[in-house]
Amino acid sequence: MLSSCKDEKVYKAELFNITVNLNDLPAGQKPIFSQRHIKSGKQKWIGGLFGSKQFVAWNEVLYKDSVIRINPQVAPPNDSQSSAYPAQERSQYNFDDVTYLNPAKTSFIARISGPYNLGTRFYVFTAQQTGLKVYSIDRPTVIEGDGTWEYREMLKIGPDLLMVDNDYIFDQRTGKAYEITRPGQDRIRGEFAALSPDRRTVVFTTSHLLYQYHYPSREVYTEPIDDQQLTKIVGNKTKEWPYNYFSWTTMNGKIFLRPIIK
Repeated sequence: MLSSCKDEKVYKAELFNITVNLNDLPAGQKPIFSQRHIKSGKQKWIGGLFGSKQFVAWNEVLYKDSVIRINPQVAPPNDSQSSAYPAQERSQYNFDDVTYLNPAKTSFIARISGPYNLGTRFYVFTAQQTGLKVYSIDRPTVIEGDGTWEYREMLKIGPDLLMVDNDYIFDQRTGKAYEITRPGQDRIRGEFAALSPDRRTVVFTTSHLLYQYHYPSREVYTEPIDDQQLTKIVGNKTKEWPYNYFSWTTMNGKIFLRPIIK
């Protein structure tokens, strides 16, 4: 941890791992985190050539009595390309949104806008008995020239389920995280399509198949998509998809989508 001024602390983000205990409840009074909206008293030119003067505003999160700042530098894993992780970036503290990950509200995920060449990234903050820990969930990718799949945002796919970047699922009811198995080195190039009735299987529509992931067991099951089905998707804007071609079927205790036999 790097110290800043008296009421601020700068934390270096480590790379997130699903073994991190998001329910390691620290001792002390609750709530641990607080939020506040700050607006500058001075106007600043925003928007480049066609911009205007505006009063800059941002959202801060405090851990106990200190404003949280992030040094988003992340050491690259052994199997990644180091170029995906900048050597150094300015500390960040503008939290675009805050979503708690457990009932005790001792862990949360926040969306923070990075430099233009890196875009939006998500960080997990968890109050541990040893202090505040900050994690980046930006898993490495080797996609080149395809910004569409570089960052996939955060989706609420169930009453207590969050999916981030097509890479992680967070169960807000239990405070548990799950890593989504990739079909290769890159994250799934597909849109979220469905969640099984038991809320344990996540389905993605890719360009050529349904990619289905039973996250408690990490089992992957796929079904091919033919050209006629893809035409149906485009025509209906996914309104009826995938239930106009597939139905939920239990296989060895797990629920997956299987083709409807007509």
